[in-house]
Amino acid sequence: MNTPDSMDNARMSSADAAVPPRDGTQGWRQALPQQILPVLPLTLFFPVGVMYFGVLLFYVALLVSGGFVRKIQRLRQSPMLLPISALSLVSVVIAASQGMPDDNAKEFWPGFWHYQTYLFLLPFLTVAPGAWQRRAMHVFFTGALLAASLFVANALHLLPANTLFRSYVVYEGNKSILLGILMAVAAAWMLHELRLHRDHLLWRVLAIVYVAASLILLAKTRTASLLFVLLCVILLLRQMGWSWRTFALPLVLLAALFGGWKYALSLPPPPTCEIRLVQAGPWEIFKLRSICTIQQLRDFSQGRKVNEDGMRLEIYRITADIIADDPWAGHGIASWMPLYQEKAKGLSSATMTTPHNDYLLYLTELGVFGLLALLGIWATQLWTVRRMSLHEHTRVWELSMPLLMLTVAMMLGGMFNAILRDGVFGMAFMILLAIPLAGLRSE
Repeated sequence: MNTPDSMDNARMSSADAAVPPRDGTQGWRQALPQQILPVLPLTLFFPVGVMYFGVLLFYVALLVSGGFVRKIQRLRQSPMLLPISALSLVSVVIAASQGMPDDNAKEFWPGFWHYQTYLFLLPFLTVAPGAWQRRAMHVFFTGALLAASLFVANALHLLPANTLFRSYVVYEGNKSILLGILMAVAAAWMLHELRLHRDHLLWRVLAIVYVAASLILLAKTRTASLLFVLLCVILLLRQMGWSWRTFALPLVLLAALFGGWKYALSLPPPPTCEIRLVQAGPWEIFKLRSICTIQQLRDFSQGRKVNEDGMRLEIYRITADIIADDPWAGHGIASWMPLYQEKAKGLSSATMTTPHNDYLLYLTELGVFGLLALLGIWATQLWTVRRMSLHEHTRVWELSMPLLMLTVAMMLGGMFNAILRDGVFGMAFMILLAIPLAGLRSE
């Protein structure tokens, strides 16, 4: 019986799903992109130059492999092409209508290209699906295990602070945050794999615990720790299905969160919230950051002065005032920094280069239409997740949960970091999105 769901389901299929993957039977040139793309997730755990070198190799392989008619066909059939094009079109229209800011013209073109980050996903989408997707996930898991081991080695004072390992030894802002987010996503993907494949059960469990413990205790990023908990909740809800437990679990978690919140507020303020000045064990540092975050939120809500640890709240408040001046069309590309520096004179946050929030950045520079274009991309990813989860091919529906987790990671990460404003974040997510989305077609 052809129900609407089953007909809808049939349309969302892999461009090559009608036949089994044939990675091994292709010529060496045609197979090059599928050989290089699975390795790229490993480059994300090293300096950004390594990642870009890997992406460059992939582009060269894509050109050498030929078959451009088939590649263009896959791209045209991708559900991501239209929303990505819409965001680029909005940014072009805003750029043409608003022009360059007179006091920050040198930042215009870098700012413009930041809004084209999703365009880098399109070449990845031209690759045919196949066994390489599973290999790519396993390479990603290997990278997460390696990152966890490097954090452990640093905790034992065994890691040199050279260029290759510096982000593991010294907190380097966005790169260090990215490492934590990658480990959170990898650990959650491992849990998903554990649901589907029960072989090597003990090793799988140990790997998950190892990566998760290193993330929470050693990576020093609150965003990644929160993300890992959220992804675990999503996976647990998916496992339980629709029942009274599905509704009870969030209530229990909220009650536990409320209890922890009240307890943290009852404690005396720590001597300092600057982690680099604290000599303590991993668990004590984790508790300190949690207490500082909650107490800074309270102080800010009561109009008290916040320190460096609560600076984001100050940035959000001032940015909201900037948005209110022109919410619909925005102030133009690369306008946030000069406008913010003018309003934040004398404040410790006056030197910031981003609002640490994608939603606020898009509203400030591209207005409501720019934010809607970004949300349209993420909505398309969520819509694709639903279609994939109903698909008849195992290889397709197994990838629906990784895509959901990546989308949630981008949406949550965008609340606390400008993940699409920084190429370190943006390109990393494009590489990971290629794993579930490559070769997928909407009709």
